[in-house]
Amino acid sequence: MPIPTQEYLGTSLLKESFYEPNTLKTVWGEQWGCSNYIGQIKKVLLHRPGIELALLRQMTYEEEVDAQVLRDKDGKIISYLQGEKHINEELLQYQHDQLRKTLELYGAEVVDVDFASPLHTKMVYTRDIGLVVPSGVILTRFALAMRQGEEKTAYQTFAKLGIPILASIQGDGFIEGGSFAMLDSKTAIIGRSVRVNQAGIDQLRQILAWQNIDLIVVDVPNDRIHLDEMFVMVDYKTALIEPGRLPYWFLTELRSRGLKLIYTDPSDPERVANCLAVSPGKVLIAADAHRTMESLVDHGIEVIPIEVTEIRKLGGGIHCSTLPLMREDI
Repeated sequence: MPIPTQEYLGTSLLKESFYEPNTLKTVWGEQWGCSNYIGQIKKVLLHRPGIELALLRQMTYEEEVDAQVLRDKDGKIISYLQGEKHINEELLQYQHDQLRKTLELYGAEVVDVDFASPLHTKMVYTRDIGLVVPSGVILTRFALAMRQGEEKTAYQTFAKLGIPILASIQGDGFIEGGSFAMLDSKTAIIGRSVRVNQAGIDQLRQILAWQNIDLIVVDVPNDRIHLDEMFVMVDYKTALIEPGRLPYWFLTELRSRGLKLIYTDPSDPERVANCLAVSPGKVLIAADAHRTMESLVDHGIEVIPIEVTEIRKLGGGIHCSTLPLMREDI
């Protein structure tokens, strides 16, 4: 018996690409992913600190590192808090709740991490568990032993949400989301640092090439971990940067692409560039970044102050604590 032809069956081979919007909507139920990092946030992933806080109560202050540290029986660091003061758990959760409410107020649907572990004290920083690109997410791999295992939490959460998992950093590679950004739909940036190695970058470059996305690699200074501590997009062709910590060639490259660069003020607390655009020109930023907020307003950016004093003690800020899964194209 002859095999029926495609024409006979009334079907044809699929011609649309994986990341064509109608295909995403039909197959995956949503137009997942972000082609930029400033468009209106439609869906964002958070984790409210909870069961993992029990470990923080066991920490002791170590003066030589100016941090509260929790070590295992072999002396390896399980977790840490910056500074000598203990975290105020109620205030931490209150500040995180205010972050959630503000995101919702400005049009974002907030979804939560599933399968969180009591061992993962940095899980509040959802930014690090995935690289959101057009049409889906790339699973990261952590360099620090204290964060290993969050990859499984990320995988389970993304699978439950139904977002396409496009690839995973593996082998000898390490990548964390705080050092990644989509500059535009065809250009991504990664910060090479103690948490992002060349093996991870090589894998990422290949994965992005499948979507015809170029990758710019920037070296992060030795006293910083992630690129979003000193570079975040805030509006169309506008970035907030800490200029003294970024290489001259990178600033020149950004300007050559028509970007306006707004500088953080050195009198503000460190890492105030760790803000979040909820839509073009509308930015959530640490409430104590007074001078930087003035500069943003002078450049036509609307600022929405958020208290992050306790969130910051865990080692990050607003940008670190949010992972947009869907943004409007611009």
